[in-house]
Amino acid sequence: MKIMKLIFVFLLTSLLTHAQEKKEDTVTKDFQQREVVLYEDDFGEDTVGAFPSKWQVMTTTEYIWRYKDTMFHVEKDGEGMYLKIVRNAEPELEPYPKYNLCDSFTIEIDFQLEYFSSSIACILTDDSDQRWIYDSLDGRGQFKCGTTHKKNGSLADKKTNIPGFDRQVLHRLAISYQKQQTKFYVDDSRVAVLTGFAVNASHIFIVPKGPVKIRHMRIAIGAETIPIERLLSDKKFTTHAILFDVNKSVFRHTSMAFISRLAGFLKKNPSIKLEIDGHTDSDGNAAVNMKLSLDRANAVKRQLVAMGVAAARLTTKGLGASKSIDTNSTIQGKANNRRVEFISR
Repeated sequence: MKIMKLIFVFLLTSLLTHAQEKKEDTVTKDFQQREVVLYEDDFGEDTVGAFPSKWQVMTTTEYIWRYKDTMFHVEKDGEGMYLKIVRNAEPELEPYPKYNLCDSFTIEIDFQLEYFSSSIACILTDDSDQRWIYDSLDGRGQFKCGTTHKKNGSLADKKTNIPGFDRQVLHRLAISYQKQQTKFYVDDSRVAVLTGFAVNASHIFIVPKGPVKIRHMRIAIGAETIPIERLLSDKKFTTHAILFDVNKSVFRHTSMAFISRLAGFLKKNPSIKLEIDGHTDSDGNAAVNMKLSLDRANAVKRQLVAMGVAAARLTTKGLGASKSIDTNSTIQGKANNRRVEFISR
C-alpha cells in the first residue's frame, strides 16, 4: 500500500509543472477569465477602520479575535480602499456571503506584500474538508502550490522564486480551475499547472500574514473559453473578460486573452464589421460614465487595430449605465453591468 501511495505521489508531482517554462507559455493570453461574477469586493462600500462587510473570519488567535478591528480592517489611501492586515496577524478569511462554485471558475486577488515576512495564501477545499488545493506567495517572491489530502498528507507541491519580485507594488495571485486541471498565476505569468487532482470546491480561504494590503478579489464561473463564433449566428457578443482599471480606460493585462482571440477571429472573417459598445455601472456622474464607456470602447478598438484588424471595420459607442443588465445595488451586479458588447454589422 505504501508503495502504491509513493507511486501516486510521484505521478501527481510529475504533473505539476515547474515555473521555469518558456516565456511564450507564461504570458497573460493563457489566462481565461470566467464571465459570470459570483463575488467581487474592492472594499468601496466599507467604512474606514471597520472590518469589511463581505468577509468573515474563520480562524485566528483569541487575542486577534478580541482586537480584530485593529489587527485587520479597512483603510484608504491615494489608490483607494483596501483591507489592511497588520504585522504578525495571520487570520483565515472567507469571502462572504456564500457563493456556489462549479467545476470551472477563476479566483483573482490583488495585494501588496510589504515585508519579507509577509505572505498570502489561497486555499480551495470541499465540504468534507478532506482535500485541498493551495498556493501561496511570500515577500521574498517565493511561490508555492500543491495539493493536500487529510488522510494521505501532502501529495504534491512545488516551490519557485518569482524573479524581480517587488514589495513596493501591487501583485495578483490567480487560480484557474477547470475540472481536474488547476493553473496558477502570479501577475502576468502562469507559474504552475496541476492536473489529475479534483476538488469539489465549496470554500475559498484567503490566509494573509501581515503586513499585507488586499485591494481586490474576484470569483467568477463559466466555461474556460467563450465561443466568439456566436457573432456569426447571434450577431452580438457580450463579455466581462475585458477589465479596466477603476475609473480609467486602461484595460488590465488579463484582458489580452480575450482581445487576442477576438482579433484572430476577425482576421479569419474579414467580411465582419463590428460595433464596440462600452457599458459602466451607475456609480458616479452619468455624463462622466458616458465618456468613460466610450473611452473604453475606443481602447479596445485601438488594441484590435494594433493587432492587425482594419480600423474601417470597427466603430464604437459609449452607453454608460443606460442599458444595465443587472442591479446596481450590489458589487456583483455592478461587475456584471461593466461589460463590453460587440455587434456584428
